[in-house]
Amino acid sequence: MKSDISVSAGTNESAFKALMGQAGVELQGKRRFSDGSVEISVDESFLHNGRQYYVEIDSANIAKLLVGQYVLLNELILPADTAPFFLVVHYYKTYEPMRTVKNLHFINQRLFAGAGIEFAVLHKSQLEGGFSSVDELLAMSHRASA
Repeated sequence: MKSDISVSAGTNESAFKALMGQAGVELQGKRRFSDGSVEISVDESFLHNGRQYYVEIDSANIAKLLVGQYVLLNELILPADTAPFFLVVHYYKTYEPMRTVKNLHFINQRLFAGAGIEFAVLHKSQLEGGFSSVDELLAMSHRASA
């Protein structure tokens, strides 16, 4: 049976890096956050207009893991961090990004009273036409309604 996974996670991360480079975005690399024995990481990060972006490249249809990651990021990112923003990019071929938006919005409302880290979700198909800036990239993303 043929898988819907686009290609390996490393290949997808490389493709994302190349797209960001074409848009002139200087990536800062993987970031790890921990407290004692609890640790979580994101695949990529970058600073834009004074805001720190944390990017997760989802290659395997793991929406439920993204929810756990979002919870841990909200708990482990230092309050001094500059307006953190969680950006999810799905590379799974048939994935519907609004599923992740709904899950993260639910957690943000229920656990963080709407004050959790702001987030947005993209699918790789949205990136195929390219983009020229972070602002254009974010304008293409899916977000929760208030």
